[in-house]
Amino acid sequence: MAKNNVPPKQVTKKHVAKQEKEAKQTRLLLTGAIAVTVIVVVLLGYVLIDRYVITPNKVIASVGEKTIKVREFEPMVKYTRLNMINQADNYYYYYQMFGSYGESFLTSAQDLVLTLNNPTSVGEQVLNTMIEDILIEEEAAKRGITVTDEELAQAMQEAFNFYPNGTPTPTITPTPVNTPTMSLTEIAIIQPTDTPTSLPTATNTPEGWEPTNTSTPTLAPTATSQPVPTDATPALEATATSVPTITPTPTVYTTQVFGNNLKDYQDNLKIYGIPTDVIEKSIRAQLLRDKVKEAITADLEPKQLQVHARHILVATESEANTVLELLKNGEDWNNLAANYSTDTATKNNGGDLGWFGKGQMVTEFEEAAFALEPGQVSDPVKTEYGYHIIQCLAKGENYLNATDFENYKTTTFINWLQELRNSRTDIVIEPDWTEYVPATPAVPSSLQNAVFNPTTDSQ
Repeated sequence: MAKNNVPPKQVTKKHVAKQEKEAKQTRLLLTGAIAVTVIVVVLLGYVLIDRYVITPNKVIASVGEKTIKVREFEPMVKYTRLNMINQADNYYYYYQMFGSYGESFLTSAQDLVLTLNNPTSVGEQVLNTMIEDILIEEEAAKRGITVTDEELAQAMQEAFNFYPNGTPTPTITPTPVNTPTMSLTEIAIIQPTDTPTSLPTATNTPEGWEPTNTSTPTLAPTATSQPVPTDATPALEATATSVPTITPTPTVYTTQVFGNNLKDYQDNLKIYGIPTDVIEKSIRAQLLRDKVKEAITADLEPKQLQVHARHILVATESEANTVLELLKNGEDWNNLAANYSTDTATKNNGGDLGWFGKGQMVTEFEEAAFALEPGQVSDPVKTEYGYHIIQCLAKGENYLNATDFENYKTTTFINWLQELRNSRTDIVIEPDWTEYVPATPAVPSSLQNAVFNPTTDSQ
């Protein structure tokens, strides 16, 4: 049987053109896909390089030859935010514990949360501290001050309340305190009928100043110190049947327990993307700051130039001028303070603020008060609290107690550090530093709601 021969299919020009067109389209699609892939890879690579190489090495501030880079700045901001959140949480806990007596703790918690809700504010605090740390490092190097590894290790342990050699017993070094008495000048200015019956106390705080604790601690009576009437008849008491109770055995705080606590804390930091070495960096910087502070204030004596002043605080400059005119016309200071002053803590005490040193008042008030001589009255002085009419009653050097002396040293050190910073012309802060301020960790919504919608239940 003969085979069926199928004639070959003839390829026409039209068919060839169609095939060429389809091949060209395929090549274009393939080229486009490759191009898109290359672009995506390049962009992704750029993003990764920018995120992990370029941005971390971006310099946001410099002090001379020393620089502050994003990779140093971001973790410190996050660490600071985490500590502030924990502190706010502690303040709120204290507020709940003390109820209505703990209002100051609630206010402190609210202030912290408000600051945290403004990331730039936190970032500015951290950046300024990092600049100061560089200045302090330079000063420490000049003075040969260092922090040893042993000091760092001890401070790390103390930060977790771990004292391998036993809990230290605080000792109180008495500081001679000369309580100023009324001088003849003060008596002449105030006059016997104007003598205040009481001085402001910590619970009666005038606006515009911060009182320090100068009270002497008293010992609470013990059970054996209670008076017993000599004619008392002994009362018969029922004999209680002792019932053994099982109390849990406290866990001894060993080196291993400390190590576990430290590791848990470090693991918690990692959750927020905070490197664990930030703990050591922060503690070392604080130790160095404390040492330089002691060196700067080593020659200070526990006494300070202070002013005894009184004031009348009003809301407007017009009211202040009215009060000043009445004083010039011979009106009694006490009556004017009682009738005009908005400082409820002192208005019924003639506006008497007692003795205070530098660093205790707002700057404008302090400068005006120290510029006066005994008996002089200031023109209206504007501060954040309003307008003050200030009268200097006395001025002189007074001895400080231990707490006030420490505050005096702190103020002196802060002023020294600020003057040093102002004298430097090589401190540069880049204008785009705010772009690198992290807003995490964020304030938990539960804490946010708690501090601004508090409950007053006390334990």
